[in-house]
Amino acid sequence: MALGRPRQFDQDKSLNAAMLQFWRHGYASTSMQDLLNCTGLSKSSLYQSFGNKSTLFSSCLVHYQDRLIADLEQQLSSKLSGLQFIEDLLDAVIAEAGSAHRKGCLLVNTANELAGLDRHVASAVDLGFGKIRKIIARALNKALQNGEIRSDIDVEPMADFIVSGISGLRTMVKSGASQDRLKHVCAILLNTLK
Repeated sequence: MALGRPRQFDQDKSLNAAMLQFWRHGYASTSMQDLLNCTGLSKSSLYQSFGNKSTLFSSCLVHYQDRLIADLEQQLSSKLSGLQFIEDLLDAVIAEAGSAHRKGCLLVNTANELAGLDRHVASAVDLGFGKIRKIIARALNKALQNGEIRSDIDVEPMADFIVSGISGLRTMVKSGASQDRLKHVCAILLNTLK
């Protein structure tokens, strides 16, 4: 029995290229031709490796979440201060508002574009937000142990509040909000911790 031709491309690199395409332009505005162009794959290679546009998008969401969570885990483990971790997250959102490339967060973008239309997408986004929430809850617990925030803070709802705050800030970034406006919102959010 003859073996099929070996893949002549880096699957992770192609997945990353597709993820960036969806991230910059959204699901609806990304055509199959866009995906072929950004990955450099033929139509048959794209379908054989990733399936249709919808399954490729699902793979991109998982890829994005894996990278994001690994990055957040690394950031949190490298900080002695849980509050500093949260402040750094907010500073990153503010910094993006000063960038020419305001991609936002793929999870937030997807929630705004598709979550109300597709229950599988909504479930994937919720899973991603849940992972982020757990990391933020760990940061809050670290901040509590270090006496950096109010001792009466209920960690679980506060983690949800911070996730929703960051999600809203990310949406503001995509809509063109200035860094000054975002700084005011971040200051209010941080004041709830002190």
